[in-house]
Amino acid sequence: MASTKELERKPRRILVCRTDALGDAILTLPVCLALKKAFPQAWVSILVSAYAHDALKGQPGPDQVMVYEARGRHAGGRGLTRLKREIVEQGFDTALLVFPDLRISWAIFRAKVARRIGTGRRLWSCLYNLKVKHSRARAERHEADYNLDLVRIMKVKAELIPPRLVVETQAEAWAKKYYQSSGLKPGDKLIIIHPGGRGSSANYMPSDYASLTRLLMHQYGFRVLLTGSQAEQDLMADVAGRAGTQPLILNEPIDLKQLAALIAQASVFVSGNTGPMHLAAGLGIPTVSLFPARGVTGPVRWRPLGRRGVVLTATDLNKKSGGEEYAGLSGIEPMQVAEKVKELAGKLGQEA
Repeated sequence: MASTKELERKPRRILVCRTDALGDAILTLPVCLALKKAFPQAWVSILVSAYAHDALKGQPGPDQVMVYEARGRHAGGRGLTRLKREIVEQGFDTALLVFPDLRISWAIFRAKVARRIGTGRRLWSCLYNLKVKHSRARAERHEADYNLDLVRIMKVKAELIPPRLVVETQAEAWAKKYYQSSGLKPGDKLIIIHPGGRGSSANYMPSDYASLTRLLMHQYGFRVLLTGSQAEQDLMADVAGRAGTQPLILNEPIDLKQLAALIAQASVFVSGNTGPMHLAAGLGIPTVSLFPARGVTGPVRWRPLGRRGVVLTATDLNKKSGGEEYAGLSGIEPMQVAEKVKELAGKLGQEA
């Protein structure tokens, strides 16, 4: 157990843990920025999932991005021992469990990290010696601000600084070639629509995304790119088919660095509450984001932090056939979304 003297020392090597989804990891970058501001001489590492690693590597804030491979090298008992050994070898004296994963918390405890910060509402909160007591389920503040509570408990005044992401040079060159080969011309205004998601939040139905695609292309003359993972190819094809148009469709496997480079050259990004929305906001791209009006997945907690964003909400939610989960935001009309896209795209070049 750490002594009072150890807890009063300024941290020198800090590990920030957020190993769930992409958007969650991006919204944890303000924690790294706050720590670097408060402790400029400290080394700050962030531990993220293998999926989110590409998007966070090289971004402002952390000095190092480490990967947690839950289904690979860190799986099982041996993997847990390996993680503990890596933490010991890095010499961390402080760890912030922004995502309070039990296995990672146990590894940090076993590694005898002196200052272990986490939330106080879990069965395994006894593994932390500094505990934050808040309820994120109430969705009274933004997720990034909740994250900063783990910095504030160290008696640090931590202000929310939205992440400002950068694009890797090699990925940027790839994106330019991709757009050139797709027939995109200089002066074309490109709208990216990301119709998929992880299913944890209400989203537009494919028919609504199709109507939006048709409006943007036929009525406003925009070029449209549908983006998604390889698992979402059928969804994108469905949206394009229903739209009766020929939008560009991202039908090749790419990494998150390449996705960021594609997004960085768009005029506006449209999606539900999903990780690429936070990627777009961090890149400074105008966003039109579709949310339920309230609740744990609502905009109070999860809105994009970009300064050029519009959030549209709906209280009219279509239930799935089982009646247990919400599927569609039918209260938001595609024309309403299209008008906001037009408004944002029209402002490009007018801002300093």
